Amino acid sequence: MMKLPLFFSVIGALVSISVAAEVATPKSASPEERLKLATPRLPQHETVEESTSKENTLSITKEELAKRPDLIIRGLIPALLQNNVDVVALLFPLYQQQQPAQQDPFLLAWGEAMMATHQGDYASAVQQYRELFAKRPEILQLRYQLAHALFLNNDNEAAKDQFQKLRAEVNDTSSQQMIDQYLIAINQRDQWKINGGISFLNESNINNAPKAGTRIGAWKAWEREQAHGLSYYVGAEKKWSLPHQFFAKLVLDGQGKYYWDNKKYNEFNARIGAGLGYHTANTELSFLSFTERRWYSGGSSGSDAMKQYSKNSGVRVDVIHWLNKSWQISTALEYGEQRYASRKHLNGNNYLWSNTLLFLPYSGQYWYIGADYNRENTRDLDNAYQRKNVRLGWVQEWPLGISSRLSVAYARRAYKGEDLLGIRQKNNEYQTNVTLWHRNVYFWGITPKITWSYQKNDSNHPFYRYDKNRIYLEMSKTF
Repeated sequence: MMKLPLFFSVIGALVSISVAAEVATPKSASPEERLKLATPRLPQHETVEESTSKENTLSITKEELAKRPDLIIRGLIPALLQNNVDVVALLFPLYQQQQPAQQDPFLLAWGEAMMATHQGDYASAVQQYRELFAKRPEILQLRYQLAHALFLNNDNEAAKDQFQKLRAEVNDTSSQQMIDQYLIAINQRDQWKINGGISFLNESNINNAPKAGTRIGAWKAWEREQAHGLSYYVGAEKKWSLPHQFFAKLVLDGQGKYYWDNKKYNEFNARIGAGLGYHTANTELSFLSFTERRWYSGGSSGSDAMKQYSKNSGVRVDVIHWLNKSWQISTALEYGEQRYASRKHLNGNNYLWSNTLLFLPYSGQYWYIGADYNRENTRDLDNAYQRKNVRLGWVQEWPLGISSRLSVAYARRAYKGEDLLGIRQKNNEYQTNVTLWHRNVYFWGITPKITWSYQKNDSNHPFYRYDKNRIYLEMSKTF
C-alpha cells in the first residue's frame, strides 16, 4: 500500500502500480486535510454611553491638596458616587496617606473596589462590591458599580440580574436608557454568530502531480489535472450564559469545494460540536465533544457524485487568554476517532496540539506566531504520520484604505512505514499566502479579497515532490 500524504492545503494521492502500463496513477485520492488550529481572537469592544456631569473645578496642586483632607473628602465622595474613575485615581492615593483617624473604612473599601475595576482586576472588584452593597444596600450607585464589574468579568447572568433590579429602582430616563444599553449588550453576547465565505478557484495541479516525466525505475508518475470551481464555508456559533460565568456552547461548521469541470474532486465536510465553557474578562475555556462527516467524489478514480467518505468523532479543549492588552495566547487540544466507509486501512485515531501567540500593538496591525503538532494513527503504517508545523502571520492596515495579510508556514511530515516501493516518506512542506483588499470596496457588506498562494512539497519520494502557484478571489461576511 502506497503512502497517503495529506498536505496542509492540498489533495494527496495514493499511488498504485499498473504492471501493464508501468505507470503510477493516483488511486482514491483523499480530500483536503482539515485542521482546526488554535485561532487568535481579536478584541471586540462593547461600548455603553455613560452620562457625565460637568462640575465647577478648583485649581490646586497635588502637594497642596495632600495637606487638605477636607478637600480630599469633598472631592472623593462625589467621585465615588458618580463613578468618576479619573478623579478617584487622583484622590484615593492621597486619602490612603491620611491618618487612620481621618479615614473611613467604608470609603477605603469603596475606593479599592473602584481602583480594582479600573486596573482590570474584575474578580476582586466584584467581591469587594458585594461586601459593600451588603452593608449599604440603599446606595444604588454601589449596585450599578457591582453590575458593571460583573458585566466586565463576563458574569452575564449575575450582571443581568443586577441591572434588571437597578432599572426597577431608578426613576430618571437617562439612567434607564443607560441600563437598557447594558442589558442589550448582555443579550447580544448570547446571540447566534454566523459567518460564511466563498472563493473562486483555478487549479492547475489539483491532483498534486510531480514534474512531468518523473520516474522511479520503470514506474512513471501520473499526469497533472486541472479544475475550476469554488470553495465555500459557513459557520454558526451560539452561547447560552449560565450562572457563575459558565456557558453552554453549540458550534456548527460546513465547508467544501465544487469544481464544475472536474467533479470527481468535489468534497464537503460537516462538523457539529457542543459542550460547556467558562470565561472571565481575559480568559475563555471551553470543552466540546464533536462529530464530523465527510463526503467526497473519490479523486482521479472517482465519479461525479459525492459519497460518504469518512467520519470522525472526539473531544476538543480550547483556551484563549489575554496576557495583557496587546498579547494573547490560544491553545487547542483535540482527539478524534476516524472511520472510513471503504478505505478500512485508514481507520485509526488522530491528535492535535495547536498554539498561537498574538501581538496587537495597535488596532491597525497585528502579528501572530504558531506552533502545531498533529498525528494520524492508521491501521497500515505507511499511511500513519506525525506532522510538526510552525507559522507566522502579519495583518496591516495601510493608508488609502488598503489592507494586507501575509502568512508563511513550514511543516515537517514523517510517515511511520514504507510503501510498496520501499520508501518511508518524509516531507518538508512550505506555504506562503498574500492577501490584499480595499476597506472601502464592498458590496452588501462583503469585501472582496485577492489572494496569491504558493505551496511547495519537498519530499524524499519523487512522486510527491511538487510546487504550485494559485491566485483566487475570496469573499466573506459575518452576521
